[in-house]
Amino acid sequence: MSSSLRDILNRARWRDHELAELALVVLHRGAPDDRCTVFGSAIADVTATGVVLVPEAPDAEPGFLPYHRFLAVLDRQGAVLWDKAGGERAHRHEADVSCDEGREVAIEHEVLLARGAGEATLVLDGSAGEGGGQILRTALSLSMLTGTPFVLERIRARRPRAGLLRQHLTCVRAAAAICDAAVSGAVLGSPRLSFRPGRVRGGEHTFDIGSAGSVAMVLQTLALPLALAPAPSRVVVRGGTHARWAPIAPFLEVAWLPLLRRAGAELDLQLSAVGFHPAGGGEVVMSVRPQATLCPLHLPEPSGRLALALDAIVAHLSQTIAEREIAVAAARLGEPLESARSETVASPGPGNALWLTARDPATGLSNVFSGIGERGIPAEAVAEQVVERFLDWRASRTSVEGHLADQLMLPIAVAGGGSFSCDELSLHATTNVAVIRAFTGKALRCFALGERRFRVAV
Repeated sequence: MSSSLRDILNRARWRDHELAELALVVLHRGAPDDRCTVFGSAIADVTATGVVLVPEAPDAEPGFLPYHRFLAVLDRQGAVLWDKAGGERAHRHEADVSCDEGREVAIEHEVLLARGAGEATLVLDGSAGEGGGQILRTALSLSMLTGTPFVLERIRARRPRAGLLRQHLTCVRAAAAICDAAVSGAVLGSPRLSFRPGRVRGGEHTFDIGSAGSVAMVLQTLALPLALAPAPSRVVVRGGTHARWAPIAPFLEVAWLPLLRRAGAELDLQLSAVGFHPAGGGEVVMSVRPQATLCPLHLPEPSGRLALALDAIVAHLSQTIAEREIAVAAARLGEPLESARSETVASPGPGNALWLTARDPATGLSNVFSGIGERGIPAEAVAEQVVERFLDWRASRTSVEGHLADQLMLPIAVAGGGSFSCDELSLHATTNVAVIRAFTGKALRCFALGERRFRVAV
């Protein structure tokens, strides 16, 4: 067994240069049925008896994984190269495979209007594609990462409240603060913004949205530029942590953050206070230890086995609301749960949130599905909506759900490689593709593989 395993790992390491793209499914500390996934980027050396792992901290000892704990080795598409029962499978190189990726989805958003007076300046249409804050946030991140200045015209022109809103302004001001950018048009309601970045630097920063605007969206705008900055950072953002139409804090922590770490970003998040709409008052702290580069992020296909957990919280409301949500969601799922928790939390204003975490023990991937309680909407309806979204995704047999797919496009573009499958390509996602192409020239290719199945790859 160890010789064939060693051959596969060494072949990927020295001949094919694909070691970072392998996923190793192993028994965690040898415990029965306790699996975890180790990625090839964590391997420092391949020996006769196992693999040496890169230390988790500068002053830590290297780890070691003996071959007898290996269960399977997967390639970047999730295909099994080796498993404990059957040994090595036929190894096919991409160049030798006639691979039908399905029908390519054409991205037709005309985001790039022109190049401005400065040779490298981009002029972007803020009403193209999804026509909202997504274009702004992705443009800010890529401007800082590439050093490319941009002008954004017609900001949110087709929305009922056109122009920059408060949470968009916080994103602009936060981005400007970490790179000493020259900015014009950064006022409430502005239809036009000019942003010329300086060099991204680390340090201590605090940003207050001043409303229940999304904390997550500000943090995601800053995360990758700071992850590749020359010095560590600590960023505090205050506002809404559990709101509709935005990632909630548990989504960031459980679904998004582990994948950025898998790509090599050294980030930590801490939820210090919960903030609901409209009072806000939530707080998340992001700590960043910068790295030189990101590595490609190729996500394996799902194993078919999921560990499910339910969480519901309320503030200034009866806890029976959260308990009803948990009961309805659990009954609708009709299967054992890893955990089910309801809790009353402190917050400046009233609010309620429910989320379902679906963790794949074999691949290490987690997806989070959430719902926010509102006046006039029964707790049972919130629970039904969350479970329905989860069931739709599970039936698609894909790596990640549509919201997480949207947020993985920037990391794989910055790394220069990556792929994953998802159950939908939202307008946010296809707009991201267009903005990434405008700044980097890199084409994220999207393929329709069948009903509610897509693949995205650089």
